[in-house]
Amino acid sequence: MTEAVITIIEADGSRTALHAPKGKTLHAVLTEAGYAVEAPCGGNGTCGKCEVAAEGALSAATPEEQGLPSGKRLACRARVEGDCTVRLDEGKRSAGYAVLTEGAAAAFPFRPWAAGGLGAAVDIGTTTVVVYLYDLDTGARLAVRGAANRQRSCGADVISRISYSMTEPDGLLRLTGFIRSQLRDLFAAAAADAGRSAAEIRAVTVAGNTVMAHLFTGLSPARLSKLPFTPESLFGEGFAADFGAELGLAEDAEMLIVPAVSGYVGGDIVAAALAAGLDRAGAPVLLLDIGTNGEMALAAGGRIFCCATAAGPAFEGAGIACGMGGTDGALARAALQNGALACEVIGGGKARGICGSGLIDLLAAMLDLGAVDETGRLLPPDEAPEAALPYIREQEDGEAAFYVAEDVFVSGRDVRQLQLAKAAIAGGIATLLDEAGLGAEAVTTLYLAGGFGNKIDPVNAGKIGLYPAELAARAVSVGNGAGAGAAAALCSASARAALTRLRDRMEYIELSADPRFMDHYVEQMMF
Repeated sequence: MTEAVITIIEADGSRTALHAPKGKTLHAVLTEAGYAVEAPCGGNGTCGKCEVAAEGALSAATPEEQGLPSGKRLACRARVEGDCTVRLDEGKRSAGYAVLTEGAAAAFPFRPWAAGGLGAAVDIGTTTVVVYLYDLDTGARLAVRGAANRQRSCGADVISRISYSMTEPDGLLRLTGFIRSQLRDLFAAAAADAGRSAAEIRAVTVAGNTVMAHLFTGLSPARLSKLPFTPESLFGEGFAADFGAELGLAEDAEMLIVPAVSGYVGGDIVAAALAAGLDRAGAPVLLLDIGTNGEMALAAGGRIFCCATAAGPAFEGAGIACGMGGTDGALARAALQNGALACEVIGGGKARGICGSGLIDLLAAMLDLGAVDETGRLLPPDEAPEAALPYIREQEDGEAAFYVAEDVFVSGRDVRQLQLAKAAIAGGIATLLDEAGLGAEAVTTLYLAGGFGNKIDPVNAGKIGLYPAELAARAVSVGNGAGAGAAAALCSASARAALTRLRDRMEYIELSADPRFMDHYVEQMMF
């Protein structure tokens, strides 16, 4: 018998029987069946986020699973050897994920490059995916659909997904299949919302970072795993994306993948730059898309400089002891009120973990309370000031942790991860300013793009040093800038043409080869 039966018992007691070939990991079995078992590390057994209760005919525990409670396994490590049972908690179904759909864009004349029918603009983010449906005869937006990126179960950031595509059997095929099937579903749902059919969609513009574009089009991102990070394609005009039928679109549907600048400055930041009007900027303006791959662009003196920094997945809650995405149960806001910490939880109720915006707020509060010193050290109870003592406890390993609920805390290691992430972003900004010969005081507007940029408290982000604190007062959220730029390029032939011109103007700085960046990175580690 080459197949096994995996019985899934959900939190409400319901049971589902799955059939899968022996040798497959529980993670692969569960994600293919639609369960949201996240593996931010890309299935390398290092993050511990895919822990499940499992019993039956499974492979022996791996070294990465040593120390887990009895009956617990890492879904990415445990392989099916026969019939087995898996018990899932409430968080293992995709629900309640906060998806940013709205965004502001510079004005372009309505003159679609496709003749009539329906059109769709798509933002393929590392974390979320959004589809905007338009009537190309009138310019009316008919529907919007968004969801968590199904690829997230294979890694929280682009690096882990590149690794997954290279190391897992059929990894690239699975990642491509995930995003194409998800877009097919979103196209169909958006069209149904408008009382139409996805088969009427004749034009599509897709914005995404370079890795997401590779995975969507089925190209291997392996070359982006090593210097000089040369992509298989930069997409844009002339790139043939001829798989519209697989997405349920019209047979003659034309698809534009927004052009990228480099391996890590993708079409998403180009589309966001179009939406923010960087190509028309007079005074210096800075565009920042803070995520696992922090992309940024500075328009100054008639030139546009850009770069990308590997901030890692900490701002997405990955690699953090109690970290989680922006789903129900995530602590998303925190502030000191009369010396006491007040918190907001997505969906209300008790906090199950902390998402990126909550981590920034908590770190700012920890600095205000004196719980963290300027080097990033979380002080133990015997060294911390009195105001911080109600929140600091010593854990079993002797390390201090900052507790915001009975089982929800920020550890000293978490602070270090956030420190590395914020230093990468701040170091990139400082390098761009050096290239332009400017100081932070010269920047007139800081545009914050993307879901994370839309959620963070600008003052607290400046307080922890994510960007120069003086820019907090000049921060403007452009929402889903990538989606807004893609929509503009769908509805306006002149906006589409502007994308290519804008991309060609963007001067890319490779930070891994720039000594200025390393100097700034080290300097920005301090609080």
